[in-house]
Amino acid sequence: MIKPILAAATLVLTMNIQASEKQFPEDSLIYRPKVDSGFDQYRSKSLRKSNKVVLTFDDGPHRTRTPRLLDMLKRENVKATFFILTKNVNASNMFIIERILKEGHILASHDHDHDNNNKEDETTYREELYNTVTMIESLKRKYNSNQVSSYYRFPYGAYGRNEFYHHFNVMKDVSDRIYGENCINFAFWDIDSSDWVAQLSPEQISQNIIAHVKGGTAYKHKIKRTIFGNTKYEVDKYKIKYPIGGGVALLHDIHERSLKAAEIFIKKAKQLKIEIVPLDEVEEFSYKNKSCQSIY
Repeated sequence: MIKPILAAATLVLTMNIQASEKQFPEDSLIYRPKVDSGFDQYRSKSLRKSNKVVLTFDDGPHRTRTPRLLDMLKRENVKATFFILTKNVNASNMFIIERILKEGHILASHDHDHDNNNKEDETTYREELYNTVTMIESLKRKYNSNQVSSYYRFPYGAYGRNEFYHHFNVMKDVSDRIYGENCINFAFWDIDSSDWVAQLSPEQISQNIIAHVKGGTAYKHKIKRTIFGNTKYEVDKYKIKYPIGGGVALLHDIHERSLKAAEIFIKKAKQLKIEIVPLDEVEEFSYKNKSCQSIY
């Protein structure tokens, strides 16, 4: 009985390793709700000790802040990925989408409305995933973008905890419907800048990214009190002695402090010889062997 058990364990381990080599759902796996979860196994391992950082911005487009961020990125010759909420896209801010694509940034989905996917039933998740991905594809066509990628970031990084279905299985079905192949690439992050914490300054947010690459002082937060639904945090500094040395950084283009932090980081990164690279140049997020053209 020992050999079959060992063989089964080896098979499961091999499947898990294969699943974590790329940030696509594995074709041959049927994912299990409340079992196949977490995202430590989907970190960008190829960026460890690379001295490289990917800048990603969630929750936009913001009517005034995203254009200012784009101006700064253009001045500094830096490319980023924008995980937009497709509910925010309308005629008044379509010029922002055009700029993102035409200036060489990556346009990606952060869901339609930022609802926690773990709290949605399968029908709701399936329909919203289909609609948000096809909308991204239609925007790419509208502005003649040759971007070959379909990145999706779960709101709150929440997935796989539903009772009756697993998001990755639905993702494969939706991708096959849109592309005819497994193309939707779920994009987590390695470095949380914590720019969503109002008590952090732009300098502290920037330092959070640098400390994960080079080591040194970083800043964490904990809940101080919650009054009438408003949460207040207090900030503590700590030392990172063993930095990961590179990774995908999470920021948001809807906060003023985030714009300032991004500029501070980019300038310091150049001084520290930290290379800022596009998401699609990272091994885990590459589309080397996929055409991923919408069949609609």
